[in-house]
Amino acid sequence: MALISCLSMSGPGSTSGSSPGKALRCRNRFCLLLVVAICAGCARLLVPAVSEKPPAPSLELAKLRERSESWRDYQCKFRMRVDSKNSKFSSRALILEKEPNFVRFETFTPLGQTAALYVSNETGPLLMIPSQRAIFTAKRPETLAREFLGIDLPVDLFLWLLTASVPPEQLDHIESSLEAGVWHLISTSASTCFEWQISAHPPALQGLLVRSTGFEGRVSYDPPVLLTKDAVPDKILISSSEWSLEISLEALMPAPQFRPSIFYLPNLPNVQKVDLDKIK
Repeated sequence: MALISCLSMSGPGSTSGSSPGKALRCRNRFCLLLVVAICAGCARLLVPAVSEKPPAPSLELAKLRERSESWRDYQCKFRMRVDSKNSKFSSRALILEKEPNFVRFETFTPLGQTAALYVSNETGPLLMIPSQRAIFTAKRPETLAREFLGIDLPVDLFLWLLTASVPPEQLDHIESSLEAGVWHLISTSASTCFEWQISAHPPALQGLLVRSTGFEGRVSYDPPVLLTKDAVPDKILISSSEWSLEISLEALMPAPQFRPSIFYLPNLPNVQKVDLDKIK
């Protein structure tokens, strides 16, 4: 109203009784209000738009952590098919895992006999191949996996992949982004980058990309594994640029009461021992 009053008093039709000083003051006040209005509009234009970053999937992380805890000890039966330059074969297999660091990984011939037996206990990993009457030793389990399967496979990661679980230590320092309805959970260390891919609706583990100095490859689950506590994988494909490992699960269950002896090799006579670390 004050602005309208000033305009009416200062315009060409103002009455002769208006004083020049009062008209000047109204004109100045109008100019000041106009400048303020223009500045306010510019300020709104200059404020950058705030992009809404998707919230961290705290619920999904909680489900992943629950799966990791519930599948620390397990028994898994599956069929496996290896295809690489050095090895092509299919076999049935059984894995028993009990934390910490107790593993039994056994493959079988078509007649049900043991084709190869890998064990890991407090003394380290060992591999026995009965047909060769040989026991292989190495400091790194990956060295034995190469002799065992003919592929460079990160054994510790493989044990988690069978249960579609994320190693707990990765969940403690993980970054997330949402793209086209898929969460990308990224965990990095000095030499390795893991990128877990989880569909948002419904939450399910689709796969994993691994980039490290020792292994670069992809893991895919068909179909994606729901993040519910008891969901189990059906088919798993692990591949690198040089080989592929296809796994079809037959059974996955929490570990029964294991006999401690199953995590040790049987005593066989006339068995040759081979240290793979000394063979270059």
